[in-house]
Amino acid sequence: MIKTIRKNFIAIALSVVIALVVINVGLTVYNRSVMIANNELKLQTEQVKFRLNNIFESILRRIDLGLRGYALTKNKQLLDPYDGAIKDNTTNLAKLDSLFEVQKLDTTLEQFAKIKKGIDDYIVTAKQMKLLAEQDSIRDFVRILNEDKGYDLWKLFQPFYEKTLRYEDTLIKQAIDDYVAAQNRNVIFQVILLLVGLPTLVLVILKLGKEDKSRKKIINDFDESIRYYLYNSGEERAKESDARTIISGSIENLKKASQFVKEIASGNFQVSWEGLSSSNAILNKENLVGDLLKMRDDMRKIKEADERRLWSTEGLSKFSEIIRNNQAQKEKLLDEIVRFLTKYLEANQSSIFVLNEEDDQDVHLELGACYAFDKKKFLQKRVDIGSGMLGQVYLEATTMVLKEIPADYVQITSGLGKATPKFLVITPLKYNEKVQALLEMASFTPFEEHQILFLEKAGEFVASAIHAAKTSEKTTQLLTQSQEQAEMMRSQEEELRQNMEELQATQEGIERKIRESEGMIDTAIGILDKLPQKIFLKDKDGKMVLANSVVAKAHNMSVSELIGKSDFDFVDAKTAQDWRNQELEIIRKGSQTYIFEENLHGQKKILESTKMAFHIAHLNQTGLLGIQTDITEISELKSLVKKNS
Repeated sequence: MIKTIRKNFIAIALSVVIALVVINVGLTVYNRSVMIANNELKLQTEQVKFRLNNIFESILRRIDLGLRGYALTKNKQLLDPYDGAIKDNTTNLAKLDSLFEVQKLDTTLEQFAKIKKGIDDYIVTAKQMKLLAEQDSIRDFVRILNEDKGYDLWKLFQPFYEKTLRYEDTLIKQAIDDYVAAQNRNVIFQVILLLVGLPTLVLVILKLGKEDKSRKKIINDFDESIRYYLYNSGEERAKESDARTIISGSIENLKKASQFVKEIASGNFQVSWEGLSSSNAILNKENLVGDLLKMRDDMRKIKEADERRLWSTEGLSKFSEIIRNNQAQKEKLLDEIVRFLTKYLEANQSSIFVLNEEDDQDVHLELGACYAFDKKKFLQKRVDIGSGMLGQVYLEATTMVLKEIPADYVQITSGLGKATPKFLVITPLKYNEKVQALLEMASFTPFEEHQILFLEKAGEFVASAIHAAKTSEKTTQLLTQSQEQAEMMRSQEEELRQNMEELQATQEGIERKIRESEGMIDTAIGILDKLPQKIFLKDKDGKMVLANSVVAKAHNMSVSELIGKSDFDFVDAKTAQDWRNQELEIIRKGSQTYIFEENLHGQKKILESTKMAFHIAHLNQTGLLGIQTDITEISELKSLVKKNS
């Protein structure tokens, strides 16, 4: 056996070297598959993060905005975000289910089922609120709104969301660790290849002894292998190749390879291979140096893509915060938007033109805000549709990027003078595929593709905020009109309160004299019968002790028949008890004024009711005095105004 090894030593040694080379090639192929798998995994995790984030940031938000807008204006177009969000919710949840199944997250699927049920319950509540809004049951609508089902859903969703994000981040880290480990194994095999090949060559030299030709051939072959598999300097080999020079050069290249890998592992993607130039770069495309350079370039691209993605995500997060904090004030909102975008994109000047549709015969764009070196520069305040580049971008609804700007189109002013920017981007800000505004931004430096995509994405938020602001302004105008009409009602209410005060003064006079003459009761009832309001007095047990003819007429009874009866004689026991509990609470507090809907004997009326605790002198007990005014016509007038608006 030993003799056979000695006899075939060279063949065996070279076979080992070849095997190591094959393994190295296999590792290179494996590295490529790891990179592909890593990219696929990143896409999956990004989809999971995006669609989980989409549940609250887009779907539930649009449902809430659509319901609120519809409840305020009764404009069915404002339900478009609501309807679209419900449709998107089905697709979004189905995609998440598929992603969790691909990642084999059975436990996560079970937990996610609870989240989906919570979302379904929220949507059921939203549909109920929509029905209430259609029926003008605003009080019930507001009651459900105040229950804040969305917050309950968020408390259920938040732990699951954070746990899932941590798991997805763990998957990414594991993929990167696997990739780096594969690269390290590749380097180790390269070192093994050299460490095994080098002693083998030395032994071959000793074995061959004085066979100079064979030794030189082996050395030359080894040098060729180093050039082919590790690094080729491009320099011509000397006729008399020095084994020591070749080996020391190979070791030096291995040290370079090791240092190169360490630099990449530390995040230095600008590292270069010493000695590599344009003249010998083609010679090193398929060897270890070429693989290392490809790995460096690929990881640099991944890092740059991650940095751009993080830049965009952080920018949108800060941008959303600005919109949330300023959406109630349109002018300040536009100022803050332009200021933030200019600084975040490191541009020099920006302006935003908002669509003005107040006059159907004169639809145009008007300057909403501008920013240039922290100073407002109002140049052109109005742009007609189709006029100039701004008007054309509005019609085409597509972003325009210019790299050559006419000298007289725009100038950037600073303390040093004026200059024409070299780059200009005009982005349409669209909401529901309709352009709501245009953002114009000028800069001395070019706009990158990811910056333009960021502007378009941010534009959706801006357009939505502008649309909401316009809706709010219109609602404010309608409320102003309603307030003017309500002013007349308040004057009537003031007269009613004066009447009530006069009535109370009369009642106090009656209490002082009631012990002197029972006949004064008839006089008081006569006075009450002359008033248009429903006036009644109940004792401590809720039974009528005094009522005017308006109250009696509402019950289709005479005053004498009504005296001594309570609510239990007119409605079911549960409803009567609820009313009784409410009146006892009013007696405890002192007084209360509220509006309610009354339906007696098929007649539906809206009444403003004032109830207060009242001492009944002749019974020596505290009862309840009630005064109710019919405001049905006024309420119908308000509803008619809302519908017409």
